[in-house]
Amino acid sequence: MKKSLLYLFMLVCSVTLFTGCSDDDDTEFVQVTDISGDYQGRLVVSINGSAAEPVSQLISIVKSGEQNSQVLLSLRDFSFAGQLVGDIEVPCTVVEKDGVQEFSGQKDLSFTTEFGAALGTLPTSVNGTVEGKSINIKIGVTVTTLSQTVDVVFDGERLVEGESGNTKTYYDFETWVAGVEGQKPEMTFYEPTGWSSSNTGAHFLKGMKYADRYVVTQSDDAYSGTSAVKIQSIDTKGGDMGFVKIPKVTSGSLFLGSFVTDITNTLNSTKFGIPFAQKPVSLKGWYKYTPGEEYYIVNQEPYKDHCNEAVVDNSKTDEFAISAVLYETEDYAEDLSDCLTGVDGEDGIYTSSRVAAIAQLTGGKQESWKEFTLNFDWKKEYDANKKYRFTIICSSSKDGDKFWGAPGSTLMVDNFELTAE
Repeated sequence: MKKSLLYLFMLVCSVTLFTGCSDDDDTEFVQVTDISGDYQGRLVVSINGSAAEPVSQLISIVKSGEQNSQVLLSLRDFSFAGQLVGDIEVPCTVVEKDGVQEFSGQKDLSFTTEFGAALGTLPTSVNGTVEGKSINIKIGVTVTTLSQTVDVVFDGERLVEGESGNTKTYYDFETWVAGVEGQKPEMTFYEPTGWSSSNTGAHFLKGMKYADRYVVTQSDDAYSGTSAVKIQSIDTKGGDMGFVKIPKVTSGSLFLGSFVTDITNTLNSTKFGIPFAQKPVSLKGWYKYTPGEEYYIVNQEPYKDHCNEAVVDNSKTDEFAISAVLYETEDYAEDLSDCLTGVDGEDGIYTSSRVAAIAQLTGGKQESWKEFTLNFDWKKEYDANKKYRFTIICSSSKDGDKFWGAPGSTLMVDNFELTAE
């Protein structure tokens, strides 16, 4: 009897072992892609549902060990409510599904800054995805001492290091996020991840019935992939509201930086530049351009005070501009007051003595996609000990800062590659 039980036990064990081996053979092992690297993009902080202006941010992800599935996410110098909190560092676990890397983690954080320490322990959660070069992150922070919930949304692109040791940043314009979500679909506009545009100004004009469309939109007429950027100059009719003049022509612009509405001087709304700690080498990309039919000029200066009085000039044809500018700054002001803008003089992006380097392409009609390469003209020697801001600006009318241009002028851009050292 004991022998029979022993044989039965051995049989069960052998069947179990065989079945276990068979299950292992049938299990599909998914290798997790390494997502470590630096990601540059746009960060929006919301406190109890109220969102602040988006800011440029660098977020780093490093592997915690040998496995790609364990990483540490780092967001340096995080601040909210106008106060510096400190560095956010949260360990995360990565899984991969259908070619998309998903990561999540949580940690109770404490900080050493004066403001951060006063907040006490902050339960923090991280959830995100990486698809190709694009990343989306949502960070939730519970601030019990202030009875606040802080939500952080980050959309960005991975910085890639080339064989020469230079860093290459790719902008494929495939991922777009809502800039302003209106109560109606026609009052919602979108922008490429990590970029800003003059859509915010067009949104203001649409609300007053001076504009019937946005100036920067997503297009499926791409050089490669499924998406490109369509930038247009539009007819905004011209008007005099007393405290503000409505231009006859509003040019479209796409840029690295932030748009903060200044209704008394719209050129001051474009806060050009993101914090930049490298020396730019070149900018490559693809474009095509169609000028509008009737070109308008403003004859009297200051142009912003007479932008509603534009007249047709049949001797001129519209041109586009693609520019890249590096400039010095003393500090990265939270209110963006250190940013150069579209105005003239010392605060202007093209006229300030703070400009260290500039690269620019202008031109007219180009029916098919054409590649460009821009190298920088250095005004000052690069100094790694100084602080800089960097911007790329794409304009459908190169003299749009004078409120000159042709309604209907359309600049298409795709596949930018920025090289820096």
